[in-house]
Amino acid sequence: MMLGMNTAYRLRKLSADELVELQRLLRGQNTAAAEFKRLRLIWLLAGGYSIARASEYVGLHYTNAHKWVKRFESEGLDGLRTRARSGRPRVYDQVAEDLVVDLATSQPKDLGLDFTTWSLSKLTEHLHEHEQLPEISHETIRRILQRRGLHHLTGRTWCESDDPEFEAKKGR
Repeated sequence: MMLGMNTAYRLRKLSADELVELQRLLRGQNTAAAEFKRLRLIWLLAGGYSIARASEYVGLHYTNAHKWVKRFESEGLDGLRTRARSGRPRVYDQVAEDLVVDLATSQPKDLGLDFTTWSLSKLTEHLHEHEQLPEISHETIRRILQRRGLHHLTGRTWCESDDPEFEAKKGR
């Protein structure tokens, strides 16, 4: 049966346990904002609101409200929880990430380069020109290093010198 926009939605009768848990979640300080909207929607529908009025009140689009009500009716309160999503797939595989880390932890002089420390821009430039990673960005390199526990320019620094007496002079 099709109900009008302002007709009360005939939500299934909630059990006493469901009502107590719904109320606990609505009053909880750790309930996520998106989940709170869905819980409030069910609370209002259980109180006799129409789906149009309840969805407007909680700030959900009418069609989204229908989706959440259907999930609630088939799965209970667990159906109102936000589900994990896969997200965007990684662009660079493990081999490319290993290459970035190996390069970042190497000495530039060992590769025949004329500088002693890597910067993100130097790493990016080298990866673009010599390692077949032409699209990799500074931010992607930074995130790869961070995932591996490496933080750009937060480690100790050092000096290198061609002076044969450098070691003796260094301690002065």
